[in-house]
Amino acid sequence: MERDFNIKKILFIILSAGFVLRLIFIFTLKNKFYFDDEYEYFKMVQNFLEGKGLIIAENLKAFRPPLYPLFLSLLYSFGLNFSGIRIIQAIISTITIYFIYRIGKTVFSEKIGIFSAGISSIYPFFIFYTGFLLTETLFIFLVVLSIFYLVRIVDEDNSYFPFIGGIFLGLAGLCRPTMELFMPISIFLILSFRRSLKERIKKILILAISFIFVLSPWIIRNYKIFHKFIPGTTMGGWVFWEGNNPYSEGGPCRYFPKNILKIDEIKRDRLLYQKTIQVIKENPKRFLWLLKNKFLRFWNVVPNAAEFSTFLYRIISVLSFGILLPFFCIGFLISLKNKKANFMHFLIIFFTIFHMVFLSSIRYRVPIEPFYIIFAVYGFFYVILEVNRAWKIAEK
Repeated sequence: MERDFNIKKILFIILSAGFVLRLIFIFTLKNKFYFDDEYEYFKMVQNFLEGKGLIIAENLKAFRPPLYPLFLSLLYSFGLNFSGIRIIQAIISTITIYFIYRIGKTVFSEKIGIFSAGISSIYPFFIFYTGFLLTETLFIFLVVLSIFYLVRIVDEDNSYFPFIGGIFLGLAGLCRPTMELFMPISIFLILSFRRSLKERIKKILILAISFIFVLSPWIIRNYKIFHKFIPGTTMGGWVFWEGNNPYSEGGPCRYFPKNILKIDEIKRDRLLYQKTIQVIKENPKRFLWLLKNKFLRFWNVVPNAAEFSTFLYRIISVLSFGILLPFFCIGFLISLKNKKANFMHFLIIFFTIFHMVFLSSIRYRVPIEPFYIIFAVYGFFYVILEVNRAWKIAEK
């Protein structure tokens, strides 16, 4: 009883400290947009509240996913300004810390959960993104909840967990379509469970039905506008080109074919895919180089962007992400046989491969960093245990 009270007390301190740190950072920011993406989401909010629909412009009707602008629209309708929205995001980020604790505890142990939550509360990248009108904070929250409920499916027979898991997977997909592609991987992992085929099929059906139910309003909306099946966005070709065109180095690249935005949205998306594939065919060696470069960009210990390459940003990154890297590698490898951990393994591998093929940036790595931290903590305690064991043997 006393132990449970102490755990709750420690967790309360961790969550409180995390929230305060986020507030401190938020109040250092000005009431303005810092990124181009923020402006595009704001345009979607403006158009939606004016009754024009969830669009950036008439030629960009399904270019961005809908959930985050809907979330912003709700907050704007309640009269919240920059600071108010950032505070809500700080609350969401703090709740995410709690679920990181729950995943660490469920997959490994209470100790792993507590230490993972502790690191997450002070982790600079999580604090940083609460201050901007970008999908990161909401998306991390939804990804963490998706994995939490998927992990619970491993041992639980209750239909509640695949149902809620499917809902959060769907919501994560509506926040960023990348997560929609994790659905088939989740089905594969559920099929690998040591359960009766009937039980596995039942879990998969419940997961899939709730997932499709959440996505269906967006799919129906897109079909009415474009007369095409579009479960995600029309941004895929744009991003594929940006990460693989002749002038790209794998990160953001503003070189695009002339007058590309004047082409019909669906045709533009298809054309950019075709042009990118043609570029790859003409120079496959460069594509292989880009795959390598995008891998390095994705897992870079220091920021890639020039505006975040100052000594302060670099040292913060090295002392947070960098210091955890060797322990993550150990924790990732020694937990490969853990069925519960496999959802995290496959998510990290999937995100890495996806961004090696499309567009790569440290920003796109942040949604998998809750699991990076959990594996790093697990790896750290494994190293401590092995060192103590070796020391005892040496003493004998």
